[in-house]
Amino acid sequence: MLNALSVRAKYFITALMLAILTPFLAFFMPLTISHTFYFNRDNVVLITPPSNFIMLLIAMGLIVLALIVLGLKRNPYIYAISSAIILSSFVLGYYSFLSYSAIQKDQIVFQHYHKQTIYKWQDINEVIYEYEIGSVGTYYFQTTNNEQFVIEENGQFGLDEKRTIYQLAILNEAKFIEREKSD
Repeated sequence: MLNALSVRAKYFITALMLAILTPFLAFFMPLTISHTFYFNRDNVVLITPPSNFIMLLIAMGLIVLALIVLGLKRNPYIYAISSAIILSSFVLGYYSFLSYSAIQKDQIVFQHYHKQTIYKWQDINEVIYEYEIGSVGTYYFQTTNNEQFVIEENGQFGLDEKRTIYQLAILNEAKFIEREKSD
């Protein structure tokens, strides 16, 4: 019995291991899930919003917190609260995989949890690309109905993606303006 770990030690070790893995999982899981489940050959670029990473980080942090609390004190009340926290963390983790933005060859898709907004390229009136030298740029889109939306570049935008967005705008007779950000 002396060589066996106590229940308290098991909870603390599990919490410690999950705390060490959390930054890696919170960074790679949303990218992997979105690029796996939302893959489409028509995608020019698939963007995972920063809120997905933050939500998964919070969800995993809550699980670590619940395990630490279980390591400190265990009674039916604490088990019930910890179970509720862990269950809500799984729900929050699930929601962290639902949002994405995709610029495709025929449309631009914004998926925000269970709400999807689609803008056809034919409905885009103007595309403004603002950039700052040494930094990422921002795309401002305006539809023929005067709706506006913004897509900020991230590490997934390369020269090919920028070129394709320009070609799609010109092909669909949208005005394309490229300018340096003014302060």
